[in-house]
Formats: sequence, C-alpha cells, structure tokens
Amino acid sequence: MLCLICSCSTDDAEQNQFVFDASYDFIVRDNDGNDLLNPENPNAYKESDIKLFYKINGNVEEVFEGNLDNPRHFEIFKHKNEYRIAVGVNHAKNEDLPITYIQWNEADTDTIKAKFRRTDNLTIIKKLWLNGKQIFPPLDDGSGEFYTIIK
Repeated sequence: MLCLICSCSTDDAEQNQFVFDASYDFIVRDNDGNDLLNPENPNAYKESDIKLFYKINGNVEEVFEGNLDNPRHFEIFKHKNEYRIAVGVNHAKNEDLPITYIQWNEADTDTIKAKFRRTDNLTIIKKLWLNGKQIFPPLDDGSGEFYTIIK
C-alpha cells in the first residue's frame, strides 16, 4: 500500500495564481440618452466600424489577434436593459501610461490612458483617463465598474 501526502502552503498557492484585468466597460449614449451601442438604434455605432489602436514605442497600430475570442480586443454585449462595450486597454509593460484609441468611425475617436498596478503575478488597472479626464477610480459619480460616454 502506497500513501502519499502532499501539502501546499498558502504562500505557494498565491505564488502560482495570476490576475490579469486590463479591460473596462463603457456605455455610449447621445445627448438624449439613446443607446449608441444598441444595434436596433439606426444611429448606433456599427461594431464592424469600431477599431482599437494601441500606441507602443511611439507607433500607433490597429489591434488584431486572430487567435483570441475577441481578436479586436473589444466586445459589445447586452447588460440588463442596455448595451456596453468592454474594451481591452493597452497594457504594454514598456509604457508608463499606455494609450488606447477607440475609433468609433472615421470621424470619431476617443483616447484612453491607463496606469497599471503590476507585480510578477498581477496586472490590474489602477487609473484610467478618457480624453484627459480621470474616469477610474471614479471621483464622485459612483459608477466604478463602467463609465458612460456621451456623444
């Protein structure tokens, strides 16, 4: 009879865990409160027109990784009674404040700047700015998990 007993300490388990959170959700509305991500809205942004660009080492490149479920690093989804877009923001390690550009269409682009908390096992968003305005952590609007962009 063979008896094998293994034990892992909490420290070992924590060292083997990895946390990566580099996305943020947005609601997009017009001045009248209409959902600009709802595909039933004739004035909505078309998912096929939306593009993300990352600025890395001074170069701006369109994001596309064909091996991923969301190769363009964003996803539009319905949350309760509204649509949201989850944006995978630029998390380049060699950039102090990585920049992401959301091109909604040929005439409309927003800029996201991010600051990350990083360790060997952790990459999470610490601060986000949209077009120069800090949106995360929220200053006083209480949204936290998402931000509403008015177009």
